[in-house]
Amino acid sequence: PFVRRGSPSRRGAAKRSAGPSRPESRPHVPPPVAARPRRRPARRPRPGPGAQRAAKRDPRPPIAVSAEDYDTLAALVAHPSAAPGQALLAVELERAAIVESGLAADRVRLGSEVDYHDLDRDRVRTIRLSLPHEASIDERRVSVTAPIGAALLGLKPRQRFTWTEAGGKTRSITVLAVRNVG
Repeated sequence: PFVRRGSPSRRGAAKRSAGPSRPESRPHVPPPVAARPRRRPARRPRPGPGAQRAAKRDPRPPIAVSAEDYDTLAALVAHPSAAPGQALLAVELERAAIVESGLAADRVRLGSEVDYHDLDRDRVRTIRLSLPHEASIDERRVSVTAPIGAALLGLKPRQRFTWTEAGGKTRSITVLAVRNVG
């Protein structure tokens, strides 16, 4: 005889207490599959001092700097100055991947003309990244030791960078386009 669940019948109660007599028909759920590791590119840039350690926990976008620019900028950072972005530049050089030759044409480097969106001020600006002695507000040349110059270094289009200024204010920018001559 057919026994309904919840029926006060002793036979149904005995069956439930003894456990199911046949396997339950549950859908098969496969065990979770571990994510496959991403393949690394065949040629990787040489990491700067501390870049590998910082990349594991750093939410900032990866950056790359040519070996020539790295040498120039490392010499600049070695001489302390009152430039507001020099500390940020030192941190960025520390985590940068150094490329011996063939830095991608869409990476911001010394001399690059960059269109970026200042997310905090909701403005799009175009500047040329330069050394401190070449900087000129009138000619839209921004020093790499200025906070915005240090933030742009090594980025490529569609990358966003956020940093905290000396006064505690957080700033964010997104690179829109990069033009490099030569």
